[in-house]
Amino acid sequence: MVHLVLHCVLILELLKRVDGFVLGSCCKISPRFEKIEERNGVICHGIPKMFRWLTDQYPQIMERISEGLPEDGTDGAHVDNLYLDMNGIIHQSTHGNADEKNAHLYPTTLKEQFVRIFHFTDKVCKIVKPRKVIYLAVDGVAPRAKMNQQRSRRFRSSMEREKMENDMIAYGEAIPTASFDSNCITPGTEFMHKLTIAFKAWLEYKCKQDPFYAQPLVIFSGADMPGEGEHKVMDYIRQNRHAWDPNLRHCFYGLDADLIMLSLVTHQPQFCLLREKMTRGKQKRKDPFALTRYDFEILEVGLLRQMIQLQFRGVLEEKNKQEEITNGPALNPKERTREQRLVDDFVFVCMLVGNDFLPQMPHLDIIDGSLDLCLMIYRELAPTWGGFLTDEDKIHLPRFELFVRVLAAYEFKFFERRGTIEKIPQFQDPQQYRSFYYQSKFGNSDEQFIRQLAQEYILGLFWCLAYYQLGVSSWDWYYPYHYAPLASDLVDLVHLKYEFPTAHSRPYTPLMQLLSVLPQQSAPLLPKPYAQLMTAPGLKHYFPLTFETDQNGKHQPWESVVLIPFIDEDVLISHLSQIDHLTELTEQELKRNDVRDATEWISPANFQSENEEQHQDNNLPPSSRQRRQSSSTISMKKTKENPDASLSSLSSRNKNTATAKKKKKAVTMTNKDASSSAPRESSP
Repeated sequence: MVHLVLHCVLILELLKRVDGFVLGSCCKISPRFEKIEERNGVICHGIPKMFRWLTDQYPQIMERISEGLPEDGTDGAHVDNLYLDMNGIIHQSTHGNADEKNAHLYPTTLKEQFVRIFHFTDKVCKIVKPRKVIYLAVDGVAPRAKMNQQRSRRFRSSMEREKMENDMIAYGEAIPTASFDSNCITPGTEFMHKLTIAFKAWLEYKCKQDPFYAQPLVIFSGADMPGEGEHKVMDYIRQNRHAWDPNLRHCFYGLDADLIMLSLVTHQPQFCLLREKMTRGKQKRKDPFALTRYDFEILEVGLLRQMIQLQFRGVLEEKNKQEEITNGPALNPKERTREQRLVDDFVFVCMLVGNDFLPQMPHLDIIDGSLDLCLMIYRELAPTWGGFLTDEDKIHLPRFELFVRVLAAYEFKFFERRGTIEKIPQFQDPQQYRSFYYQSKFGNSDEQFIRQLAQEYILGLFWCLAYYQLGVSSWDWYYPYHYAPLASDLVDLVHLKYEFPTAHSRPYTPLMQLLSVLPQQSAPLLPKPYAQLMTAPGLKHYFPLTFETDQNGKHQPWESVVLIPFIDEDVLISHLSQIDHLTELTEQELKRNDVRDATEWISPANFQSENEEQHQDNNLPPSSRQRRQSSSTISMKKTKENPDASLSSLSSRNKNTATAKKKKKAVTMTNKDASSSAPRESSP
């Protein structure tokens, strides 16, 4: 009872501070973000605006390249393992988000594009000078939860490209006849198939001819290997970190803000991120060929971890260690230290404000100070919990509900303020704005529907947390709505049931994903039988040429909600199964879809001495050691000697999907078992 009273007092105190957040941030854009939208270059994915928030909040974590990676490499600031998220390099080298007017400045032939990609890759490697491992990871087939975001992004891009072309016509300007379709940078396309082959050949050449590549172990995971590039790297780190020297220094190159969060949850003490310098205000993007070491900057993840622990030191105090709360026992720490658990909580709270897999709750946006608010709530509440909010891939739901109740009070203040500014009377009363929100966004304000929606969203939080911490728990799961529930409805959570398919979860085939994420405007990237499905009865409505978007209170056009339907997997598989792949697809198209023999390319063993080979094998996960190649050529079984891999895979997937739906395992979260979560399964 005492704890309940203390919580009520604390919530009242927090609500007083909430007013300051609303009045100070919802009326206008925070000054430090005023010119973010003017920055050029590839839009970073992951948590929107997170990189800028972190560098403003903790400016100490940024270093100039000359300080973090000195030219002579003699002052101890060396790097052992370098990981490259290759998709950023591929995009920058081929188009760099160039508009139609400047498209002619970028290469147009495959040879020119590949040369630029290889040059950029070589440049980054030689700036960092890793001593032990170079891991190059290209995005392969993504989990379904990520595919929906990829699909929205590609449909929005096609709409914006058409609008730009129409504007050019209106102003009498010539439209480029052969503009580069960046959607070809997707697994399953001819572009990515040829790039994978070329990359392996280039790496073999470099390992033979360039002394720089003779020392470190080089691993290449191409688009034919399933999984997002950064998560392939995470799998590699998770499989090896227990055998590594704790002082091993890691460097991750990439532009996604997600890399910061992923680097934090590795809990490797020596970790940094390398990326191009980001500037505020309009500035011409530098040609990749002209980049030097001084065009890059370093974010010290280890220092960021220390700053987080310092800021939230009250959560780590020993007096809070064994204290229980009234509506659930404290989770007992397992192998992770309290400092690591705190960092995991920080990542989870940041994930609430934005991620690639769930829509944001309507009032949460970093630009309006929402992350500051969430962290303030956590800092005030956590010392009273007697434990942490998360435990690896689990969420302590009673504590999360306490957190959300305070957040919900801010939600009402947000809508109240927005209603005053926009003169929306429905936002003046909590129940009115609640009904208005669900009716306008979902067309349904029924209580049972809202309950189901909240359950699905919580399941999504479990999925996201598991993805960050352990890898893919389900390739099939996705959040089936365009909008999030209100925070005020994420209550009474512990009595809900959370279900995950516990068997037969597997990635899509490359061509199946390609069809799932491309708009009609990019149909030429597909084999003809697949492209024809975009206009086939039963599938046509999934590929609209025109569609609506909803700004949904956000500040930038790229943040708008793309209102296109979610593809029904069973319907898609049914149509794909009608294609006779052996007769209707060319041999090259079949190879683009056949990933049975796909594997990582690893530095040929004959390029190293026995001692070096043994040392490098220690850096490999067991699966990679078993398939280590003596040549860079990955054998592909001849299509005509085997049954149609694509069709058999689809048939198998169809059966597995049906089986999984029958064998869903329910996990009930109760007060007595608050630490349990939806079961996870290993990635294929």
